[in-house]
Amino acid sequence: MSKQNLYLVINTFILLIAGLAFILVYSTVIPLEPKDRLFGEVVKLDDEVIINDIPITGHYENLHTVQNVYDLKGDKIGVVYHVFARNGFIESPADDFGHIELLVGIDLNDKAYVQIVELRQTSVYNVAIQDYINEYYQGFNINELISIPVVNVEDLEAGATASMSTGSINSLVSMAINEYLNTTLSLSEVTKG
Repeated sequence: MSKQNLYLVINTFILLIAGLAFILVYSTVIPLEPKDRLFGEVVKLDDEVIINDIPITGHYENLHTVQNVYDLKGDKIGVVYHVFARNGFIESPADDFGHIELLVGIDLNDKAYVQIVELRQTSVYNVAIQDYINEYYQGFNINELISIPVVNVEDLEAGATASMSTGSINSLVSMAINEYLNTTLSLSEVTKG
């Protein structure tokens, strides 16, 4: 084997190892999933508790589960609530229902964050609803929920609005925060009593 071919083989192995190392670091440190983006770091969810089963039929808003959130060191950094809504605001004619699926994360400093898992509402409003969530539901103190408005996302040409969808999002986040506060109060009452 000539020196040039040997250098090519060595460089190929070096690039392969560097690429694999990058992929490993990227997949374990960079927040990619909605649960990770809630807290801006890769997290592990554990201790899932089902609060309410998801209904099979009809329109609903549902607080489904709660889980503890741990960072990569194993320290608890908060809780995550999984909430769902199903309504009649369909994205395409093939849909039976419109869907909103969110993760509501609350850290140990009572700051709340919301990430979208699935958003299938009337297609002209999906981007505006995403913007609404990103503007109002990132890092707010849970006591400030009452001041977050239900925004009337509108398409003036169509003469329609999406305030029902933003109202549903506000309701879902409110359900999660109320459950968090009830659980926190119950634990502190038990500790004091």
